[in-house]
Amino acid sequence: MQKVIEIDLNSKNDLLERYNNKRISKDLIEYLINETNFISKKDSIVIQINNSIKSDIDIAKYLTNGLKDEYESNIKSHLKNNIIQIILFFLGLFFLFLSTQINDNDIWKEILLIGGWVPIWEMIDLELFDDFRGNKRKRIIQKLLDSEIVIN
Repeated sequence: MQKVIEIDLNSKNDLLERYNNKRISKDLIEYLINETNFISKKDSIVIQINNSIKSDIDIAKYLTNGLKDEYESNIKSHLKNNIIQIILFFLGLFFLFLSTQINDNDIWKEILLIGGWVPIWEMIDLELFDDFRGNKRKRIIQKLLDSEIVIN
């Protein structure tokens, strides 16, 4: 089944970034991602742009480049999350190891034990939730990149 996402461009500000006229608006990219969020994987997408702008801007090119930039940004964010997860894991292991080295039944042993589990749980939280949302966003952007763009 074919799903149509309509975009009404009334001014240049609807299409381009406010401070950089060489980039597409982040609000427009977010609108497209939000509209595509609940479309089935089997459905094809058509982006229908109703253009009222009197300009020689290649809207399809700007839109495609903006989606590619968002895709690459999502990949970089995923890599950054992976690095943070590794750091949190080793930090947690370090504190857990230190807690085993204290022989006395001391409060420091318990503090280090709790302090070791907190970064490990934070690492698990990043893996379960942020990576899931990032992968879903990546699939949506890829679907938008593969979609047909019609300009009226």
